[in-house]
Amino acid sequence: MDLRKLEIFVRVAQLENFSQAAASLHMAQPAVSIAIRKLEEELETRLFDRSGRQAKLTAEGHNLLQRAQSILREVEDLKRSTSAMKDLLRGEISIACPSMLATYFLPDLLSGFLSEHPGLQASVTQAGTTRVEQMLLDDEIEIGVTTSRDPASTPELELVPLISEQIVLCIAADHPWAGRRRIRVKDLHESPMVVYDSGYFIRSTLDQLCLEQGVTPEYRMQTNFLPLLIRMVKQGLGATVGLQVMAEEEPDIVGVPLSPRTEVSMTLAKRRGRSISRANQAFLDWVARKL
Repeated sequence: MDLRKLEIFVRVAQLENFSQAAASLHMAQPAVSIAIRKLEEELETRLFDRSGRQAKLTAEGHNLLQRAQSILREVEDLKRSTSAMKDLLRGEISIACPSMLATYFLPDLLSGFLSEHPGLQASVTQAGTTRVEQMLLDDEIEIGVTTSRDPASTPELELVPLISEQIVLCIAADHPWAGRRRIRVKDLHESPMVVYDSGYFIRSTLDQLCLEQGVTPEYRMQTNFLPLLIRMVKQGLGATVGLQVMAEEEPDIVGVPLSPRTEVSMTLAKRRGRSISRANQAFLDWVARKL
C-alpha cells in the first residue's frame, strides 16, 4: 500500500464521485478507478458501493477513511517538521555579546549547540551591554547578551539566564596585591588601572562603586579590546576588573574579590513579541533547557 492510493481514496470518498476526484487530482478517471481497485485488492475488501450514481463508502470504507485521514495528517506533519529542520540546518545564529563573555563563556555554549546542529553557522558581534540592548530595541539584532536586572526595568526584553559571576580585581601574578584575600574599593584610589570603555556593564559597575566610596582610580588606558587589556595587566601597567572566569582562564593573572562583594548576572535577550529566525529561536530554546 502506498500513500498515493490513500490520497486518491480520501478524495473519492470526499467527493463521492470518481470523475470529480480525478479532475481535482489532475488524473485520468481510469487511473483513479485502477488505484481504488488495487487498494481494495490489497485490503481484500470493498471500499465503495458503486451501484448508484454516487460512490458511497461501505462500512469498511468509512473505517478506512478515518484511519487514512489520520495517516495523511501525520505524514503532512512529518513533512513540515522535516522542512523546518532543513531550514534550521541551513540557517545562521547571530549574537551580539560583550567581549569578556564572548571570550570565556560563549565558546563552550556555542560549541555544544553547533555540535547538535552541524549544518548551522554562528556569527558573533562584539558590543557592550548598553549597545546590545539598544541594538535589540532598534531591531538591528535578534538576540544578544546583556545584564540581568529587575524584569520591570526592561519590560521590552525577554531574558534567558546565562551566568552569574563575581567581579574581581584582575592583577598580574607578581603584583603586590596578588596574595590578598580581598581588595577594598577604597584601595583603588589613585591606583593605576586599565579599563573598558564606557557602555560596558563591568566598567559602569566599577564607576558606581568608586563613586559610592569617593574613590578616583588613575585610568591609564581605556579600550574595548579585551586582549589589549589582558596584555597591559600582565605587563604591570595597571589592574582591571573582570569576571572571575577571566582570572581563572588567563595564566599569570590573579583575581582578587572586591569588597564589598559584587556579582553580575548575564542573560540572553530578545525583544519581547518579536518573531526571530528559526535558528536564533532554536538557540534560545536550547540555552533555556541547558542552563
